[in-house]
Amino acid sequence: MKLFKRIIDRYLNLQFKTKLTISYIILIVVPLSILGIGYYNKSSDIILQNARENILNIIKRSNETLNARFILAENSAIFMHIDEDLFEIFSNFDGLDLNNHNKYMEADRRITKTILKYFPFSEDIYSVNIVTRQFTFGQDLPFWIPKNGFSNSNVYSVGLESKDRLKWIPTYDLLEEFDIREKEQLSLKRHSQYVFSAVRLLNSAIIRNNLLVTMNKEIERPVLIINFKEEMLKKTFKESTYIEGSYYYVLTKNGDVVSHSDSAEPVSFNNTQWWNDIITKGSGTNFIYINGKKMLVCFDTMNVTGWISVVFVPYDKLLKTLPTMHLYTFYMTMVIILISAVLASFISGRVTLPIKKLLLAIKSMGEGNFNSKVEEMGNGELSYLIYKFNEMNDKIQRLIEENYQVKIKEKEAEIKALNFQFNPHFMYNTLNIINWMAIENNQEEISKMLVNLSEMLEYTAKDHKGMINFMEDMEYLKSYVYIMMKRFVGRFAVQYDIDPQLYNYDVPKFFLQPFIENALIHGFEEIEEGGLIKISGWIEDNKRYFCVEDNGKGMSAEKIKEIMEIEEESAGSDKSIGIDNVNKRVQLLYGKQYGVHIESELYKGTKITIIIPLESTT
Repeated sequence: MKLFKRIIDRYLNLQFKTKLTISYIILIVVPLSILGIGYYNKSSDIILQNARENILNIIKRSNETLNARFILAENSAIFMHIDEDLFEIFSNFDGLDLNNHNKYMEADRRITKTILKYFPFSEDIYSVNIVTRQFTFGQDLPFWIPKNGFSNSNVYSVGLESKDRLKWIPTYDLLEEFDIREKEQLSLKRHSQYVFSAVRLLNSAIIRNNLLVTMNKEIERPVLIINFKEEMLKKTFKESTYIEGSYYYVLTKNGDVVSHSDSAEPVSFNNTQWWNDIITKGSGTNFIYINGKKMLVCFDTMNVTGWISVVFVPYDKLLKTLPTMHLYTFYMTMVIILISAVLASFISGRVTLPIKKLLLAIKSMGEGNFNSKVEEMGNGELSYLIYKFNEMNDKIQRLIEENYQVKIKEKEAEIKALNFQFNPHFMYNTLNIINWMAIENNQEEISKMLVNLSEMLEYTAKDHKGMINFMEDMEYLKSYVYIMMKRFVGRFAVQYDIDPQLYNYDVPKFFLQPFIENALIHGFEEIEEGGLIKISGWIEDNKRYFCVEDNGKGMSAEKIKEIMEIEEESAGSDKSIGIDNVNKRVQLLYGKQYGVHIESELYKGTKITIIIPLESTT
């Protein structure tokens, strides 16, 4: 009390200019100090809140991506229940002699082909097998699994109990599960040895005469086993741990670990209150202490598997992008003390204006507007703070665009692809039924056309990402030619002269069909008979040449130029169908030096040559 009175007395005895200077400095320093502390606390709260929401949204989007993939696997497993080939094989399975190696290998080949129809090769799937007590069917694996001993594994036992839907088994070590010896470990260690599995009992059935026919009860039901790589989870949750020191866990509700970051710290999940809260809530965020360290925990539950994805973030790393306000306040106070008496008004305006703008931007950001930016002013600490804020805002916006919009579009594309696969499959089965009806009524021509049409439909529904073996593409083309010959009876004939070596290479899907269709619709539109199409292919100078030649009405030079400049073709148009599309696909795949070349004269026919490079054989 005496010290305070002594300070007041001394202050009152100072000159007015000195008192005014000191008073002004106090009035400036104190509010700015309070403002700085308030801004620091407010910014910290906003950053923490945004980080919690952002990390949780990333986890949810990652779970949505996994759910979409797992749902696709479940749907494929459902479709396998009504697959005709599987029904036929396993209906007669009890009749196979285990000592008849050739019959088992033939059954294995057919089953593998069927598996690939529903589960094409994927970097996320390790293997897909159909297992009985005596034999393991399916594709060749990158690790050794006994063909006659899989039924002794725990995975097979779980599959026998999964009759209604897929049951998910957490990650396990293949070396331990199948007791692989040292010499087989050398091959396995080249690959990931950790997988998680989805298993289900297959009760095959088919539809005959609109009735569902199931296998006899005495026949053994096989088990479908889908092995997913644990690396699939590591890649999916990699973006969730973008903050330094953070890590993730994927766990069952019993606390069994499905996957975790390589840098994850050991965490006890059993008999802890915070883990029980996570199981109860299913999704959200919380602050907890692990080994005496404060952590932000963000978690969400997968709908399909029921597994819980948890990301742990060190609390002290969340504020890393915010400058140290203590040093900032000290430096600003010293500057204000030195120059406030001379340039008080100017300095106060320059200091408070950007702070106000920054607070408005932070408020706008807290309301979800991540496009707000603050103009940088000067080169001091405040400018650096604004720069880091804008940088942080850009990163959050970029994360939203890349990890939300892109994932949603991928999910929509997967759903569309699933619908696309389902409809042709339904039509293919329907055509088979009609074909059998035609055979029963001795309608051989109708039956043959239906077979060719169904083969075309099956080929169209295959997903080969734009490339296909030339042999398969020619089979599709011949089916198309056969149907068109029935449509235009006697109008044209087709000759083939193909170098057999070309069948060892891949070509773009629907490679030659547009040129045949163009000749039929446009080249032969004025003739009733005598049309001839020659289809040839050969290899020369390390290139592949394909030629389609007809004796139709031909085209003028202007017409050829018009065809090659077509961007889109509409149904019913008299323009070429798909020629420009094939040309652009070839040039996109192989380069501008390759593509389609057209030679034609009016009323003398047209010759189309397609040139592509000679690549490695399939």
